[in-house]
Amino acid sequence: MLAWVVKEYGKPEDLVFDRIPVPTLEQGGPNPVDTLVKVEAAALNFADEIAIAGRYQDRIEPPFVPGNELAGTVVDASAGSRFQPGDRVACQVRSGAFAEYCAVASDRLMAIGDIDARTAAALPVSYTTAHVALFSKGNLTAGQTVLIHAASGGLGVAATQLARSAGARIIATAGLEEKRRFAIENGADHVIDYRKPDWYQEVKSLSPNGVDIVVDPVGGATSEQSLRLLAWQGKLLICGFASGEIPALKANYMLVKSASVHGVYWSFDRDPDEIRAIQQELVELCAAGGIRPLIRDVYPMGEVVAAMKALRSRETVGKVVLSW
Repeated sequence: MLAWVVKEYGKPEDLVFDRIPVPTLEQGGPNPVDTLVKVEAAALNFADEIAIAGRYQDRIEPPFVPGNELAGTVVDASAGSRFQPGDRVACQVRSGAFAEYCAVASDRLMAIGDIDARTAAALPVSYTTAHVALFSKGNLTAGQTVLIHAASGGLGVAATQLARSAGARIIATAGLEEKRRFAIENGADHVIDYRKPDWYQEVKSLSPNGVDIVVDPVGGATSEQSLRLLAWQGKLLICGFASGEIPALKANYMLVKSASVHGVYWSFDRDPDEIRAIQQELVELCAAGGIRPLIRDVYPMGEVVAAMKALRSRETVGKVVLSW
């Protein structure tokens, strides 16, 4: 099969588009890799480039196939699999999505029914992260005010849609005019250009008593300023560091507002029942039209390096998808 391979840690430009054996299925064990999926679409995440560089916290030794979000059709299944050939599925995997076939433990798979592969590939990571952030960590309820940074990115789009479905008031930040327009069309009540030096004051004017929840995939100074914008018992949800900077957060702001900071990092292996339930709920919401991944930027699988470059340079909107 054709696949992108990390033969040694480096940049996306160092990836090799190669022919390698189709993965084999396993028998027995607590979580056997018992289902072979023909990949129809895979989605990009900032974590992919970090994994290729060998800097991800759950490091995989080369050689390996990168990519951790996919959708497609089951073509083979061993005894004990929850699925059979012909079933349409999506999932988050540790690695292996940027290939024609991927072998997966069936416990990780989401049944997607008639949802198209490009749409389904956008669900497992960003929407699961947004759901865990808003509801498991943030305990979001109707009427609360949520500040969502990078609102036109994959996570921002997902968080906006889920917060809107819960009846929240949404203040979003985005840069380019086109991205701000997307954020409004996606359900944000107010959108602020984060490149303005006074963006912080604009949030204060819109919510003088502070915001209840901040969804922050940016890090750095954005996190530090967001902490100061929290309302009484507000929550800052740390979802990543797209800025490349780890914030230095001051505990006195947490103390005087009885506020809290939560790291948002979920693991299927640690909480399989919870994550499986969340992901199937997301599939049902998507099928019913309650959420709709924003997919503008679709690249052929052979152009994964160009796709990663576009994501890194913030030229993209919504989820970036690779398609065979």
